[in-house]
Amino acid sequence: MCIRDSINAEYGDRTVPMVCRFLLPPLLIALAACIPLHHPHIPRNHAQNLTVYHLNPLSAGELPVNMDTGDALGDLYFYLGQFLLPLECANATNRSRAHFDCDNPERISNDLVVTQVDLEIDNRATGYSGCNICNGTDPLSGKPCEVGKYICDCESSFMGGPPCDPSKVGVDNVTASFAPPHPSDQCKADFERTCGSVKTDEDKCWNCWKSNYNTSLKTNCAGPDAQVLCPNPWDFCKDGSPKVPWSCWETNIVRKTGGWWYSTQEEGHCDGTNKPSCSWRTFGSRTINETCLRDTVASTVESHDKDGCFNGCGVRNMSSSCWIGCFFDTLLGPEASTSYSKPLGGMAVEDVQRSWTDAFQPPEQGGCPPIRNSGVHAIQH
Repeated sequence: MCIRDSINAEYGDRTVPMVCRFLLPPLLIALAACIPLHHPHIPRNHAQNLTVYHLNPLSAGELPVNMDTGDALGDLYFYLGQFLLPLECANATNRSRAHFDCDNPERISNDLVVTQVDLEIDNRATGYSGCNICNGTDPLSGKPCEVGKYICDCESSFMGGPPCDPSKVGVDNVTASFAPPHPSDQCKADFERTCGSVKTDEDKCWNCWKSNYNTSLKTNCAGPDAQVLCPNPWDFCKDGSPKVPWSCWETNIVRKTGGWWYSTQEEGHCDGTNKPSCSWRTFGSRTINETCLRDTVASTVESHDKDGCFNGCGVRNMSSSCWIGCFFDTLLGPEASTSYSKPLGGMAVEDVQRSWTDAFQPPEQGGCPPIRNSGVHAIQH
């Protein structure tokens, strides 16, 4: 006979549920209560430590359950787009990158913070999932979802690539996924043969690409090649005549930063419960206000202006087209405003990366003041 017991007992750094107690003599009950249940762990020969970052509303919490994170350069790729938002959001449409970014709570919320998280992961990785905060409709699949909840979509569903196992850590090389593609002649020929009849119709072209990628196109094409072979609603940069003024800056950021992204879903969280999988856990974090980080990065870029560009804009105004233009000319070089193929100039990526990581140093060392992150997913220190 077994009686349910809701008591939890701390065992090491894990919370061990006491599932039940049998009606046995008191001494045996006491001994049984001290025996922990077996929980999965990350094998030592596959364990890897990472320092990753995520930008999101304070209310989302610091524990990256069903969230995407990046190493310093990978998250910089995402974050530097923040400086484009005043231009990007001025003319957002329903079928543009601007619509995606300017409705994204991880970009526009009033309580944005950036969290540095120390992770231990099982390096037997899987395909990367894009995890976003739902505003009623999944921004990737277009399906209904619960408002305010993170929703994750396997990116191979849209662009081709490896399948996703939510119980494992997803990994994405952002250069391979987002750098401007240059399809080979063989790829162009395969595409013309397979999808040429629909190449001017945006929806039909992308559907043809997704349907035939693994069978007819993968040999000579890469997933991102579709961005230039099919009509692109995401304001993609075109040499000499960008669709919108900021599109080439946005396209070229990844050429400067590179980096890696990670998706960590609930199914793989090593949370001390008796779930069958365990592929990631946290062992430390530090959260700072996004406005402090923004000021740190902006000041670093301004300090590398050798031509006095910012002086011509007057008092710093991060929303002005003058200041934004100087920021990206200094960061990426002037050619980056009109071309995605010419070599980048601008400041060394190591300098802007240092401004990012230094923001997480203690205040007495020039870092931003830490803030307490007590959202729905707080890490217990």
